[in-house]
Amino acid sequence: MKHLPKHLQPRWRYLAVELRTRPVTPLDRRSFQRECWFAAQNLVGDTGSATLDLSVIRFEHDGESGHAVVRARRGEVDGARAVLACVDSVDGADLGLRVRGTSGTIRAAVESHLGLANE
Repeated sequence: MKHLPKHLQPRWRYLAVELRTRPVTPLDRRSFQRECWFAAQNLVGDTGSATLDLSVIRFEHDGESGHAVVRARRGEVDGARAVLACVDSVDGADLGLRVRGTSGTIRAAVESHLGLANE
């Protein structure tokens, strides 16, 4: 299968997200991804969620706090931020989200907005 030419490849933006849960409950990437998809479907519908194409790229959570990097299509960042604002719980645990920033690369999202060294 041939690769698409560079000008036809999709462009992405990466949202650096800070996470806090109450009560102290460890979360996993899969359940957070599922909640993001449900929130997108409820807020913008099937076609809108397909346009956003949200994916959780990086996820770390230690039970109380953590961070994630969520990928969205370029030009759809405002919709992605709105969808993330609708996520209020994961697996029955209350969840607080804060979008720290948006970047064009995963590395910039992690280093600039989350203050972590890229591993």
